[in-house]
Amino acid sequence: TGTLTQDHVVLERYVDVTNRVSEDVLRYAYMNSFYQTGLRNLLDRAILAHTDLDVELNCKKVDEIPFDFKRRRMSVVIDYEDRHVLICKGAVEEVIGACVNYQVDEDINPLIQLIKDDLLDEYRTLSAEGYRVLAIAYREFDRTKPVFTLADESELILLGYIAFFDPPKDTSARAIEALGRSGVAVKILTGDNELVTRKVCNDVRMKIDKIITGPQLAALDEAGFGNAVNEANVLARLTPDQKEKVIKTLRGQGHVVGFMGDGINDVLAMKAADVGISVDTAVDVAKESADIILLEKSLLVLEDGILEGRKVFGNIIKYIKMGASSNFGNMFSMLGSAFVLPNNLLPMLPIQILVNNLLYDVSQVGIPLDNVDQEYLDKPRRWNIKSIQNFMFFVGPISSIFDYGTWFLMLYVFGCAAFGLSSTPDASKAHLEQMFHSAWFVESLITQTLIVHIIRTRRIPFIQSRASRTMLLTTMSVMAVGIWLPYSAIGHYIGLCPLPATFYMWLALFSLTYCVLTHLVKTWFYKRFGTD
Repeated sequence: TGTLTQDHVVLERYVDVTNRVSEDVLRYAYMNSFYQTGLRNLLDRAILAHTDLDVELNCKKVDEIPFDFKRRRMSVVIDYEDRHVLICKGAVEEVIGACVNYQVDEDINPLIQLIKDDLLDEYRTLSAEGYRVLAIAYREFDRTKPVFTLADESELILLGYIAFFDPPKDTSARAIEALGRSGVAVKILTGDNELVTRKVCNDVRMKIDKIITGPQLAALDEAGFGNAVNEANVLARLTPDQKEKVIKTLRGQGHVVGFMGDGINDVLAMKAADVGISVDTAVDVAKESADIILLEKSLLVLEDGILEGRKVFGNIIKYIKMGASSNFGNMFSMLGSAFVLPNNLLPMLPIQILVNNLLYDVSQVGIPLDNVDQEYLDKPRRWNIKSIQNFMFFVGPISSIFDYGTWFLMLYVFGCAAFGLSSTPDASKAHLEQMFHSAWFVESLITQTLIVHIIRTRRIPFIQSRASRTMLLTTMSVMAVGIWLPYSAIGHYIGLCPLPATFYMWLALFSLTYCVLTHLVKTWFYKRFGTD
């Protein structure tokens, strides 16, 4: 709950058992927070903000009984007014359970069950209003007692309680709503009681499907625990160990889990989560345990981060699918060239293959900045190597069809088949070989670069989904370079030559047909397999 609130805790009440304002309650609470050596939390800092309080700050500290999440209280012992005074501060139920008397002004009376019930009713009322409530109690010892243990936290005198209020962040409700739209289930894991948690959930407009507490979880077996944490979206009064177990259980059920926390009690859960998230105002140990630290106060940055992560993941998958299918198709073509081409006619020279691959790789530089379709961002995605493999098998060989078509075109329409005739002069053979290499160089580069725009989206490319400007610029530039290269000095140096004008008419027909066929196969593939 602390991550949903403003982290601006205000001490609003300090009252005795009769619900009257009591300076003694605040004074003892102040001395407890002031003399403790443990990590001071937001509640301690809210108490210590009362610097105008008339309180003794030069007492000798005798001992300390640190806080732990089972006792849910802590005590300091100071030498105060010629006595060793143990001052206890903690959760209301736990502190009241250790008390036998209560004090109002100077009168000390037995803490009978009727008064305990009235105090717990008041505590529940305050909790339901969103207040965090701590009880304050004390016990005096003779100055001859130098060492204190947990057993000394008994037979205490209840002074009263202090109540804090921490309003929710303005962005919490919108952030939870936005995460829900993005397919992210939000669960509250908190050490606060269920009443405070319910009030915070109402304030941030989070619907409570089911609420369960730490003690209830502790009574369940492993199967019941798993069912409970899966069904409940609010889990209150949890210890740090239980938070960690909840995270591990959810991960064991196949969920990808992020945990956001800012306190020392969140550290175990952050380490157990797939992604631990903290804020820059968190305690140091929480920030050190986190994978991500939010520098903005707005929780809406969570949705921004999730969507950006999905966008990056989507573009990575695009690149892998493009590279895998393109390379698989090229290998298919190279294998077929051994059977369909005349003796000694290579489909491309090694230097031409290297230049072709270099230009194709340059055309992919814009993928990290490419747009991603909205429907892809609407829900979480998982790494699916089987889908990539199937995509490669079905889409990759399509390019080989048009590679073979280009070879047939050059061999039997543009006369390159004469390369294999013994009567063809060597000079003519060299020209025919250059023209054949140039044709496949240009066709291969144009088609595999253009097809990027087909593979990058499930929609109809250019009409229903357009690539980013960067993507368009890199792919169009590379295609222009590929067409220009046979006419340049560089092209001549690597064995390319100008192609007949009619070849580009065929190239346009091949490219259009290749795009249409690939789009049809892609559409069928997603309908058939339905995975990314």
